[in-house]
Amino acid sequence: MKHGVFGRKLGRNKDERRRLFVILTRSLLETGRVRTTLAKAKAVQPAVEKLITKAKRGTSGALRQITKTLSDSGAYNKLLEMAKVRFTGRTSGYTRIVRLGARYGDASEMVYLEFVDAEPEKIQTTVTKETKALGKDSGQARKAIKHVGKVEEAEVVSEEKPKKPSKVSKKSK
Repeated sequence: MKHGVFGRKLGRNKDERRRLFVILTRSLLETGRVRTTLAKAKAVQPAVEKLITKAKRGTSGALRQITKTLSDSGAYNKLLEMAKVRFTGRTSGYTRIVRLGARYGDASEMVYLEFVDAEPEKIQTTVTKETKALGKDSGQARKAIKHVGKVEEAEVVSEEKPKKPSKVSKKSK
């Protein structure tokens, strides 16, 4: 019998457990929210919080440990970016667990593991037909777009859709 084993086993051996934690951490960093079981979320949450704290610290040793843990440059870069921008005013408590209820198949408690702070919103603009008709380079179009928000280039959001031909009913034949 192994006494004093730290952490949750989750019915896996050491390597499988470590791999599960890495996969859940990567997907949380990529999407911002992961749907998983309560036991897995409680096991992964402290590991994610420690990674964010190390990324905020930014020393070479801490960054080496993050690289060793994640072993994915995309997730590594995303973590460093989030630590600089998103979590500057927060010292701890970066994630939360939101309960969803029991899973239908085995009644296991399902949860969302997500970041506490909302992701910074990107400014979006809408270009109407009038501003599109004015042209991209005209001053009037820039003024029309400017009141919505500062944007380098705006995307066309509203365009006319072609009408579908009406269906012929059987009675008219």
